[in-house]
Amino acid sequence: MQLKVRFRFQSLRTRLISSYLVILGIGGLATSIVGSGIVSTTIAREARRSVDRGIGTARLVYEEQLRLLERTVGLATSGITIQHHLAAGDTRALRGYLEEIRQCARLDFVGLIGPDGRVLLRVPQSTRSGDDVSSVGVVKAALGGQPAVGADVLPAEALEREDPELAGRARIRLVPTAHSAPATRTEETSGIVLLAAAPLQSEGGALYAGVLLNRNFGIVDRVWETVFRGDPGAGQEFGSVTVFENDVRIATTIRNERGERVVGTRASAEVSQAVLSAGKMWRGRAFVVRDWYVSSYEPLRDYGGRVIGMLYVGVLESAYTDIRNRVILSFFAIATVGFILIIGVTYYMIRSITGPLAKMAASTEKIAAGRFDEEVPPDAVGEIAHLAKSFNTMLASLRQMKADLEEWGRTLEEKVKQRSDELVSMQARVAQSERLASLGLLAAGVAHEINNPLGAILALAALTLEETAEGDPDRENLAEVVKQAQRCRDIVRGLLDFSRQSRITTEPVDLNAILTDTLSLVAQQAPFFNIVVTKKLGTDLPPMMGDKSQLQQVFLNIIMNAVEAMQEKGSLALTTLRVDDSIETRITDSGPGIPCDMIDRIFDPFFTTKESRRGTGLGLSIAYGIVRKHNGTIAVESEPGRGTTFVVRLPVSAPLPQETH
Repeated sequence: MQLKVRFRFQSLRTRLISSYLVILGIGGLATSIVGSGIVSTTIAREARRSVDRGIGTARLVYEEQLRLLERTVGLATSGITIQHHLAAGDTRALRGYLEEIRQCARLDFVGLIGPDGRVLLRVPQSTRSGDDVSSVGVVKAALGGQPAVGADVLPAEALEREDPELAGRARIRLVPTAHSAPATRTEETSGIVLLAAAPLQSEGGALYAGVLLNRNFGIVDRVWETVFRGDPGAGQEFGSVTVFENDVRIATTIRNERGERVVGTRASAEVSQAVLSAGKMWRGRAFVVRDWYVSSYEPLRDYGGRVIGMLYVGVLESAYTDIRNRVILSFFAIATVGFILIIGVTYYMIRSITGPLAKMAASTEKIAAGRFDEEVPPDAVGEIAHLAKSFNTMLASLRQMKADLEEWGRTLEEKVKQRSDELVSMQARVAQSERLASLGLLAAGVAHEINNPLGAILALAALTLEETAEGDPDRENLAEVVKQAQRCRDIVRGLLDFSRQSRITTEPVDLNAILTDTLSLVAQQAPFFNIVVTKKLGTDLPPMMGDKSQLQQVFLNIIMNAVEAMQEKGSLALTTLRVDDSIETRITDSGPGIPCDMIDRIFDPFFTTKESRRGTGLGLSIAYGIVRKHNGTIAVESEPGRGTTFVVRLPVSAPLPQETH
């Protein structure tokens, strides 16, 4: 399960390369195994063919030697020289003639036989004659009038009679050999001789000649030169040729460590059993002296058909094994180089294919982390290029969507903040309205209760003041009572005006003109002498429906409060502008400002920041009520030490008329 999860999170490049390497490895291994098998089979088949060619060549050389021997004897008996010398009784000349034949034909011995089968004359041994050789197969056939040729095994005595040297050549000491059958003797004294005999035409009798194969290396060397010269490993026992008498090597090309031919070694028991005992040809792997050879053995038969030995040709198995190993190693080396090249090409190709995908994967991780700034280079081809282009398009869309969402978020945040501010302002206005309404009810009740007694007090105090003489010490006190009663009357009247304002008379008015007229009423008064007034009145303001006198009272209260707050010295800015469907008037002074904890109370009745006896605290409350009756709003913007701005916003449309309560 862990391997499966680990494989799932591997990169696509790794998975593709791993999968391809597995496929390539399996294919390469299978190809290598099959190729190695083919190479091994081919080389083994070639070795087998080489051995088959060799044994065929050995057979041809062997048979050619027999035919040459047969032709030599036939030519000698077909002429008249032998008959002439016999008729003349010239033994010396006859011996010379036979010696000449032996040397020219490279024969080991030549003999002349009488009609009774006894030897009349032989060379090179000239002192022995009269022995009977009619038991030899080819001689017997020739005495019967039929030329014959074949191989035969001659014992040491027969060889001794022909030539003592031949008996010495035939004597071979047996060498213990691995895999051979148990030895019953220590040396071989007989020898295989190639014999040919032909009848004499007129005199009767026959002529015979022979070649001893023991230690006669001409045949085996000639076969080796014909078959193996030029082959790889030649001269290093790559191939070998041997003539056996029974299972003993009597002529061979195989040499030991000292460079001597291994005459006297024996064939393996398995080969001897198959060839010598069963008379069959042997083809296969056989142990020869000290190495394994791919071998072929043929039985050698005498003139009568009896198996007397073997003809062998073989190739060193290790030589072909070395060739096979070198070929296989070369094959694997080439396959490895090809494998590495294929891996390199595959890696480059897969990298070129998966590179954009890897970049896309990296980009998706960055996108997941909130980054949209890296695009995939469109340097791929085919479907990957289309995918990269689509990915970049998608990335651009995501960037745009992110920007839109951020913009929408900012806009939403601003709108929420704006709505929250408006809600807070509305709640404040509602609270202010409720507070003013409550205060208005209270003020109306108080005013009604004290108005009549206050009028009586003022009337009586005034009458009493009129009746009091000028020098009366109480006159000053009565004057103060009248003054204070009048002040109370003004306060009560203000309360009545706050709680019960008169009906609004609406008419088209120019707000700039109202503001200019209000300013002109107070501009010539002493408090304005040190005030710098700045006007920024909008030129595109439409007429609005309102009560000119009441609006003038609103602006007058605000302006006078500003002048008093600046202590009759500073700057005053008047600004009007169109805001949506309303006209906004901003009156800004350079006074000390209003503390934050007092801003919410400035429209409360009787609340004032002025010095004692310099106001009733009803001016802004009355202004607030007038603006509300015009369906407008009045607000204050102030920071301590940075002045105060009153903002009056009135709708262009006419306010609803309201009855006096």
